[in-house]
Amino acid sequence: MRKTTLMSIIICLFLTTPLFAANLTLPPELGATAQILKTKRDGLWEKSLIVQLPERRHLLSTSDGIINGLGAINHAAHPLLWKKLSVELATRLQCGGKTYEQQRKGMIAGKLGLQPTDLTLVGTAADMDNLAVVTKQFGPFTVTALVTAGAKSNALRAGVDEGTNIEPSDPPSGTINIIVLTNARLTDGALARAVVTITEAKTAALEDLKVPSSYTKGVQATGTGTDSVIVVSGSSGPKVTYSGGHSRIGELIAKAVHQAVLEALGKQNGFKLK
Repeated sequence: MRKTTLMSIIICLFLTTPLFAANLTLPPELGATAQILKTKRDGLWEKSLIVQLPERRHLLSTSDGIINGLGAINHAAHPLLWKKLSVELATRLQCGGKTYEQQRKGMIAGKLGLQPTDLTLVGTAADMDNLAVVTKQFGPFTVTALVTAGAKSNALRAGVDEGTNIEPSDPPSGTINIIVLTNARLTDGALARAVVTITEAKTAALEDLKVPSSYTKGVQATGTGTDSVIVVSGSSGPKVTYSGGHSRIGELIAKAVHQAVLEALGKQNGFKLK
């Protein structure tokens, strides 16, 4: 198992040309650092938002479930790179995009001196240069949402549009990825409930922007077919067991996500409030 992980890291390092890492400023209350690692692979850009934690915390990820982790990654790559690697890295048991994400996570883990299992990663073809970062604060609570968003080609309406795959096989041509950090110490239940709050806020932003389904004419989109969420619990703030809309933390999460989705879709696709 360790040989396989090491080989994946070596392969990824060989194929990837480092460019530079740019640091982002996060509120100190969050106790986290963030940087964007920019590289090239096969002549096409890759940009990974890396959120690193100084100690293990509970994270809920739509990729990996709940982990006791040390970081979260939103990995963006050129649409043509996703398309290329989805074919080249595909196996009978796994789509190429998933293999590519695992390689990228292994490379970043090695760079940070961590194990891949210490991290969770979500992927997108939206340009990380269009990242939106929004912070909301009230009393003892701080919440920051980091969002990339594309909804031109993959927007759908849940409950209306058809799903045809058992497992995804295509690159994420349109994706809304949301990472939420807070200083609040969220229980596992609060982490799960935060995903509901985040999804409601994302859908409200899509409705406000009047983003249509890419698959059914004249129908309002509620998301895209490949959206992902990561929620990172804090370590210094109050303990929270409920993060729904009636709670102060839920309000802050919703407002941060709503604003960040609006901004990210404006940057990436040109969607504007009318």
